[in-house]
Amino acid sequence: MTLEKIYINFFTKQNVRRQLITIFIFAILIPVSIIGGMVYYFSRRQMLQNYKYLSESDGIRVRSIILTTTLPLYEIYESLSSDTDLNKLMTAHYPSDQEAMKACSRYPRFKQILASNASISSIRLYTQSNLLHSYSDNRFFFPIDKTVRTQDWYQKASVTSGNFFQSTLRKNQVGSSYWELAYYCHIPMPRTGSYAILVLTLSNDHLRNLIKDNSSHIYISVNQDPVFYSTIRHQEGEDFPVDIDHQKPNYNHTDLFELEGSTHLSSLLSLKPYRTDDKIYILSVNPNAMSNIRHMEFSFLLIMLFALFLPGLLFVFFTGYFSARIRTLRLAMHKVSNNDYEIIDSVLGDDELSATFSDLKNMVRKIKKAQGDIYAAQMKEQTFYNQQQQMEYKLLINQINPHFLYNTLETIRMKAFTDGNQEVATAIKLLGKSLRYVLNNTKTTLVTLNQEIDYIKNYLAIQKFRFGERLNYTIDMDASIDPKCYRILPLLMQPIIENSISHGIEPTGKKGYLLIKIRKYQSNGLKVSIYDNGAGMSKTTIFEVMTKLKTPPKNREQGIGLYNINNRIKLFYGQEYGLVIQSKQNFGTLVTIKIPVDFSMEDSL
Repeated sequence: MTLEKIYINFFTKQNVRRQLITIFIFAILIPVSIIGGMVYYFSRRQMLQNYKYLSESDGIRVRSIILTTTLPLYEIYESLSSDTDLNKLMTAHYPSDQEAMKACSRYPRFKQILASNASISSIRLYTQSNLLHSYSDNRFFFPIDKTVRTQDWYQKASVTSGNFFQSTLRKNQVGSSYWELAYYCHIPMPRTGSYAILVLTLSNDHLRNLIKDNSSHIYISVNQDPVFYSTIRHQEGEDFPVDIDHQKPNYNHTDLFELEGSTHLSSLLSLKPYRTDDKIYILSVNPNAMSNIRHMEFSFLLIMLFALFLPGLLFVFFTGYFSARIRTLRLAMHKVSNNDYEIIDSVLGDDELSATFSDLKNMVRKIKKAQGDIYAAQMKEQTFYNQQQQMEYKLLINQINPHFLYNTLETIRMKAFTDGNQEVATAIKLLGKSLRYVLNNTKTTLVTLNQEIDYIKNYLAIQKFRFGERLNYTIDMDASIDPKCYRILPLLMQPIIENSISHGIEPTGKKGYLLIKIRKYQSNGLKVSIYDNGAGMSKTTIFEVMTKLKTPPKNREQGIGLYNINNRIKLFYGQEYGLVIQSKQNFGTLVTIKIPVDFSMEDSL
């Protein structure tokens, strides 16, 4: 017996309700349970791995901060131990206390180190020099007295020639105690046969500014000392929160740790500072990782409950209701076969499925009507917007009467010429020619390259009147180009040249130079390069400018010249053409236009 026959016999020997329940179990309940279990397992594992990665990354970040903060301390120690001025200061004999005070106050290195290293909160130098028996400024220079000799750090520093780190308890000016990491250095003084102990203390405030992480709890200690830094202030001075095998050479471990009676995902790392035998231990605790994972587990269980058991319960009730409807439909169809159409009317009138279908049809009709209304409103709004744009364009054109403007400029020019001011007359003449070119080509699709070059020359001549010797320019056109035979879009180069002058050359206050090169591009195009030696742009500014080339400005105050040029080129010639901007700050800017010109005027109109 084939599988198909077994399937058919199994279902045909059961009623509809049992068939539906069987389908629900094998097609929904079992697959969803298996898939849900797999999704839960992999999601929890991935979530735990992600939190481990975050915790380990945060620990590595803190370790890098500690490394970069402690590394310069050895260089400072090296420079001070070889400082001949400091050695002379500690070994010299002074005739009076005043002379000793002056000598100490004139030594500048400690103040310079504090000023240039924000990571260092204090510098103290303990010495057996006779100088300190008569004077101590209580900031940098300290004598090795009986109190100092009883300190464990002194006993360690006095018998070892190496440097070491140690947690130290300090007090501020108001008497409050706080913990910091101190770097102890043994400085021998061969001239007197004695030694000094240099103590450099790291600033916890500086570490807080560097670490800045509210999502993780950080604990840092050195060797077996108490915690000298923690994002939880009251934990400073306490024992390290997890057990550490100090004989282990290195720690780089991320796992679940017991902290204060709770399990937290944490990353434990160790660091051996430069030229020391110490170990700095860093613990990065993610306090929210396990709670978020448990929240995910609880949420997943609720989802599974709603996805399986509640739908299953509803499915059982629905199958009973559906079986009753099938029996009613079967009876109605039997009556219809006997021409009893009254049953059909009652079934249709009492049937929720028919009512739902009717509601659906009504809803579809309403949606279609609403979509039609929205589309009509959008079309109306677009038509209004287009009309408004046309009105604004016409209003802008009508604001300037070209004939009146030309006549006025000519009157002013003749007046200047009569008064003997040839320079002003020439400038007005150039302005009139430029204005006539702009207005005459407002609706023109193409102009000859020769016309565009004449307009650019007029515009640069006007700018030359304004800037004088501060502005020089060169128009370099390939000799093989006949400007009368090439047609391009009008007013392409002027906005770019204007930007080069106003944003590139003018802000520098120096002599500026413009180079306009026109060359053939491939076999059927032109390449126009406009270079200025102005202020240039940073990479960030270039990125912003290139981004704005693709998006119209939100308001007219932002300037639309470059966007309009780029948009006109792409609309007329194709999306593969446009502007290319290259710039280097304090060096200059190069704007390149590449366009095809292998078509006639009639083809482009």
